[in-house]
Amino acid sequence: MIARDQIIVDSLSSVAERHLSPSHARAMAILAHLTRHPKNSHHIVFKYKTLLPTLQAACGSPDKEGSRYAFCALQNLSMDKSCRAPIAHSPNIIWSLTQKCKDERDSNDDEARIAAVATLQNLADEPANLIQFTIVKDCIGTIIRIAREDVVKGETTDLTSFMAKNTLATLSHWFRKIAQSGVDRMREKNGHSATAALFGANGVPLKNTTGVSSGIGGSRSHSNLYEAKLEPTVFNQWS
Repeated sequence: MIARDQIIVDSLSSVAERHLSPSHARAMAILAHLTRHPKNSHHIVFKYKTLLPTLQAACGSPDKEGSRYAFCALQNLSMDKSCRAPIAHSPNIIWSLTQKCKDERDSNDDEARIAAVATLQNLADEPANLIQFTIVKDCIGTIIRIAREDVVKGETTDLTSFMAKNTLATLSHWFRKIAQSGVDRMREKNGHSATAALFGANGVPLKNTTGVSSGIGGSRSHSNLYEAKLEPTVFNQWS
């Protein structure tokens, strides 16, 4: 009921934008709790146009509690597949998540950092978001660094490092799918000429006497990009 009341949500968003107000953290807490119900996510993201900018701004709030609620809210919203593209394309959200992932100074704010990595992991499971990951400076580099933390420190893989590894696996899956699509189009476009070059009139493969593999165009070997079966892991520790 609360999430469907525009006056209440708009009022909470207005208070949440006042980062120096004592009520800021309380407003952020209420907004974050509204995102805990899965049926609220789509409605909140698509009806209230000011909510995502409010959450993005709150990610940089000087109030640690308010900032933590902002990251947790984004994590919960990113669990909904229909919300992942709007979240990632909302200005500066990927950047804010990246900045939080970089921040290792405050060891008492691990929950917010975990929520930021988990949000990136969820957003990565949407191919429409690939460009957003690549255009934000240091985003993929930061994810790689977090994924290698266990190796660099010689420690057991923790949850943050695991989710970073899974994010990279998911991104590579979508990049491979794009590459496969391009290869398939090339094959479809050049299929007749390639087939004629590889097979004789009777359908028997021609023997290659040139020492060069006879792929499409006769210069490269035919390579198969096998279908990888990947089930991205979603994580939501704050629900």
